[in-house]
Amino acid sequence: MFNRYNAKRAAALTTALAIPFLLTASPAAASTVYADCFTYTTGSNNDGVGISCGDVVGGEARGRGDCVAAPDVYTDWIGAWSGSTSGSYCWFNERGTILEIR
Repeated sequence: MFNRYNAKRAAALTTALAIPFLLTASPAAASTVYADCFTYTTGSNNDGVGISCGDVVGGEARGRGDCVAAPDVYTDWIGAWSGSTSGSYCWFNERGTILEIR
């Protein structure tokens, strides 16, 4: 028998089934990038950044030097089986290196 209680249960079930579909069917969903890379410091004071990559699938990668009290330094965006170093250095000191992908 279909009564008011069953109608509420049917509506809740329909909503619960539709929400995951709407979340996964979004055209703006992010694509996956796989990057087999490592970043390292360069320069005599270890205040630059370099990157070396093996496989890079579905995007690009770059290295960023996290500078203290100054603008960060970056490498070029690179693809698979390549490497790059920054053309400049941190003004004061570098906290570390960061791998960025897009």
